[in-house]
Amino acid sequence: MAPQTKLDTTWNSKDTQIYYAKKYRQVLSSAPACALAVVAGAPLENMKVRMQSCHFPNAFQALKYTYRTEGLRGFWAGTLNPLVSITVSRALGFSIYRKAKYTFDSWIETATGRSPLQHVNKPGTYPDLSTVTCFTGAGMVSGGVTAVALTPVELIKNATQTSVLMASRGKDTGLGAGGEKNVARVSSYMSMKRVIARQGVLGLWTGFRLHLLRDVIGSGIYFGIYETTKQSLNSYYGAERANSAGAVAVAGAICGVGAWVVTYPLDTMKTRAQNNLVGADHAPRPSSSTTKPTAALSAAFNAAAKAASRSSKWKGVEMIILRSSIQNMIQMSIFEQAKMFVDNLSFSDGSSTLPEVERHFGRDRKLYKNDQL
Repeated sequence: MAPQTKLDTTWNSKDTQIYYAKKYRQVLSSAPACALAVVAGAPLENMKVRMQSCHFPNAFQALKYTYRTEGLRGFWAGTLNPLVSITVSRALGFSIYRKAKYTFDSWIETATGRSPLQHVNKPGTYPDLSTVTCFTGAGMVSGGVTAVALTPVELIKNATQTSVLMASRGKDTGLGAGGEKNVARVSSYMSMKRVIARQGVLGLWTGFRLHLLRDVIGSGIYFGIYETTKQSLNSYYGAERANSAGAVAVAGAICGVGAWVVTYPLDTMKTRAQNNLVGADHAPRPSSSTTKPTAALSAAFNAAAKAASRSSKWKGVEMIILRSSIQNMIQMSIFEQAKMFVDNLSFSDGSSTLPEVERHFGRDRKLYKNDQL
């Protein structure tokens, strides 16, 4: 490996640009992948949220009603404005997953004498208990941490997506004639203001416990299935590298489906709890300085419990299965290809690895001054 002194370290140099691209490749690779996946899956996500929020006999009726009352705009409602925050949150999730993965790998290697990360990147190997534990555990940690940031984002998104539907609830079953398009639509900013006015700032975390449970379980299953499927397909078909395009696409399509099938009832309860809070015309409000934030939060949870007890928890599951397959196939394919592109960038001295990092079978190790290469 070439010493760092051979590199051009001036601020505007190509070496410096490549250095920071490699150092932050997780974020640089995941952000555009997440953004494109969110935009591509938005229409199906909107249908899922509407079917969870109101009774529609089937997805086609929900689609017809949305187009009649909101037009094409309705299929991307609540998506474009919070797109940055959703992308940042998911990119953060990938970064946390990577750090947690390395931590679990270190623990397992200390206990068993073998690194799951090195095992999974060796051609011809198959998943075992150590790899499944490493990836599932890291996914659960990532889901738990990002749930704190994503709960307000999803609440505002859901409120914006269903604002027209919630305004007409009780007036139209979804099959009636309907009126003027986009009646009572609110923006993401107005949704946030409405929640804070009614429930205080903590109202933005309505449904947090359901969201946390959903994401801890779902992210664990998501990453566990993704890594396991990808490794199995690579080995079965004799792929020369760990991230072959076909294996990544198939694993991406499957992993989200598995996670959502298990956690979908939790997502439905969370969505209904949040819609009940935002859509109610007479939601409880903090009325004086003596009203404590915990009181607002308690009122929100009581509303959540009532909303969560109604109707089937599986309405719209077909939308999430279809959306998840398409969205995660796009997301993971772009993510892995972007990482590979950054990895292949070469410094001016011909090296392609960070000067302070040693890579062996897909696992990075930071080098210190007393390390010998």
